[in-house]
Amino acid sequence: MATRLQLNAKEIFAAAEARSGLGDYADDALRERFDYLIGLFNGFGSIKEAEYPEAVEQLVGTVVKRLQVARDWAENPAILDEKVEQPFFVLGSARAGTTFTQMLLEMDDGHRTPRYRDVQHPSPPRGLDPAADAAALAEQNAYVDFMVGKSPRMMSAHPYLDQRGEAEAEDEYVYSLDFDLAYPLWYLKVPSLPQSLPPRDPVRALNFYKNMLKQYQWKMPTRRWVGKGVIHHYIPEALLEVFPDMVGFWIHRPPEEYVASLLELLSLQYGPFNGDLYNVQPDELVAMLKAGIHHILNNPATSDPRLHHIRFSDMMKDPAAVFAQIYDAHGIPFSGAYADRINARLRDPDYRADRYGKFEYSLEKHGLEKAQLRREFAEYCDRFSI
Repeated sequence: MATRLQLNAKEIFAAAEARSGLGDYADDALRERFDYLIGLFNGFGSIKEAEYPEAVEQLVGTVVKRLQVARDWAENPAILDEKVEQPFFVLGSARAGTTFTQMLLEMDDGHRTPRYRDVQHPSPPRGLDPAADAAALAEQNAYVDFMVGKSPRMMSAHPYLDQRGEAEAEDEYVYSLDFDLAYPLWYLKVPSLPQSLPPRDPVRALNFYKNMLKQYQWKMPTRRWVGKGVIHHYIPEALLEVFPDMVGFWIHRPPEEYVASLLELLSLQYGPFNGDLYNVQPDELVAMLKAGIHHILNNPATSDPRLHHIRFSDMMKDPAAVFAQIYDAHGIPFSGAYADRINARLRDPDYRADRYGKFEYSLEKHGLEKAQLRREFAEYCDRFSI
């Protein structure tokens, strides 16, 4: 039987400090969060000895990037003086059409969404050093190629990956650099990668996220950010607290559709990287999702007027009309030119959802039934008319 090893948080952090020479920018709170993160990995499983060095290397590199950001903020305090005004946020479960919505919202004039290359290579800030920017994009392109090479069906599940390092990033990807949760794209070479849970302190996590947006825009002025998170719908009160002038686009898809798609995606996003540690049980996932829905239905923030609830079917039918109503509610101009860009994108064969083949999924494959999910999520379906 192969020897398996547990990760050592203190050794990894010390290696990152030694490599970067940036130990002065680490504080006890950051070290505690990293200890917590490594506890999540070790709680999920141990790593085969042969795979351990590569896993540690990726973790060390991630800590170095976090220390580089801390250095940037200390040496350039003007970064944190940047303003983030009236951002848009897309909320909703994974596989509910959130990336589609994010992509279309970014197409308006002056809008920007974090890209993979921004997130995984935050220092030096993009726009400061053209050579560093080019190297960051090349490295991120190679990393996406590694991911897709190991899990080829990811292209049909998430065709936006054809942008490689320029793919739209989720907000959890951004704030996980502060070690409050384990987001997969940072740790694909760590087999004990657990699935993401909401951050322990959502307000702290989202304040870090806000500061990262300032990092990204310091040398690349941005009129409006478009964020998208698949955990945001569980923590909307924190999102509203950190971004009080935000506008939320909350997508609701029938559970029998997104649960089947999510189960298939998890097998592609985690299975090839977890190896023999991968263990997603459909009934357990449904129970977790149901608990989350219960929280959403009983959370007063769900009814906040800054959050606009959108049926997936309406979003697929006429996104320009959906957006126009929400823009109007906030006094934001919605131009005919923007509507034309949206409709042209929908007609463009280069952006067909099935351009890398139809993403096949079914409830039956996982021992689930539509009627069962409609019963389990009846209150949710009734609340949002899906």
